[in-house]
Amino acid sequence: MMSPEDLRSGGLVAIVGAGPAGATLARLLQMRGFTVQVIERDASSTARPQGGSLDLRPDSGQRAVDEAGLADAFARASRSEAKAFRMIDSQGHDLPGMGEETHEDPGPEIDRGDLRQLLLDSLAPGTVAWGHVLQEVRPEPDGSWRLDIKDRAPVIADLVVGADGTGSRVRRRLTPVQPRYTGITMLAANLRRDLWRGSEIDKTLGEGSVMFAGGEKTIFVQRCNHDLILLYYSMAVGEGWPKTAGFALDDRKAVMAAVSGAYRDWSPGVMAMLTQVEDTFQLWPTSVMPPDTRWDTQPGLTMLGDASHVMPPFTGKGVNLAMLDALELADALSDRAAGDVALAIEDFEARMQARTSSEITACLAIGQQMYGIDLDFGAPASRSTDA
Repeated sequence: MMSPEDLRSGGLVAIVGAGPAGATLARLLQMRGFTVQVIERDASSTARPQGGSLDLRPDSGQRAVDEAGLADAFARASRSEAKAFRMIDSQGHDLPGMGEETHEDPGPEIDRGDLRQLLLDSLAPGTVAWGHVLQEVRPEPDGSWRLDIKDRAPVIADLVVGADGTGSRVRRRLTPVQPRYTGITMLAANLRRDLWRGSEIDKTLGEGSVMFAGGEKTIFVQRCNHDLILLYYSMAVGEGWPKTAGFALDDRKAVMAAVSGAYRDWSPGVMAMLTQVEDTFQLWPTSVMPPDTRWDTQPGLTMLGDASHVMPPFTGKGVNLAMLDALELADALSDRAAGDVALAIEDFEARMQARTSSEITACLAIGQQMYGIDLDFGAPASRSTDA
């Protein structure tokens, strides 16, 4: 049995994943005297695009930032004016009052890449092991855990925390339950650079974000740092699209033909604003864990964020919940009254699971309203029809 104090004084915490959840946890634990190693498959912090802008809520994401001692850095990197949000229907008419359930208590916006870098810069040098692809987590006879890394030496840790997202390898050691594809895939694209300022969509957008919605489809538009404007087409397509539809993501003509077909009942004027994009696309098939997911606590092993409770971004709370997870786990491990790491983890997991069960349920209610999503978690996964 290892106590939190034993873990702090002589143990190693291995965090798998250097996204906002993993980096937040690493920062908080280092501040409290723990030895931390972050295992990250990306070759560097700039190896791939990090996505668009996020709003950090006062009761979760901002709490974690404050506890991490990064409030001033966050204030410099975030944009309060970007909190503005409006909804417009598929014919171009404003929908006042709509969407408020997804934008309650919105915080300042910060680009995901900027948030991640802010957190990474706060870590001790050498904390993140870049280019380390986790293959498997194995228990050792002495109660520690062995992380097998592709083409590298294994890492032996006293506590392993899975912050490795939807495809988590750590999750496999805790539960056989896997995320379910919702039937909705988000296709991200950048508005053409020459339209960032002075265009019709620029004026419609302002400094914040706009959700265009109609016919169980949406197009979300947001302004990010450096004036970049991102669009997210959310469409009902089969799992594995566009490969299952017979074309590749780098085939711009085919991709935009699919987009035009999916939104064929929308106003031509609206679509003219929302299809003038650059050639590079990113794909985000949305997934969700069953709301009632539970697992038996294992000594020295846990998970948080999307690894534990991935959900679609319909309520905009994913990163906030992940950072709150990190804060609560750091608090649990720092509680000197906790006599056992396993008991501290069990308490953390119980609170996280109760919280996220209600959050996933609320998220799926929005998904049903906006996109017609109606998942039966008791039935085998099925595939949607391609657009």
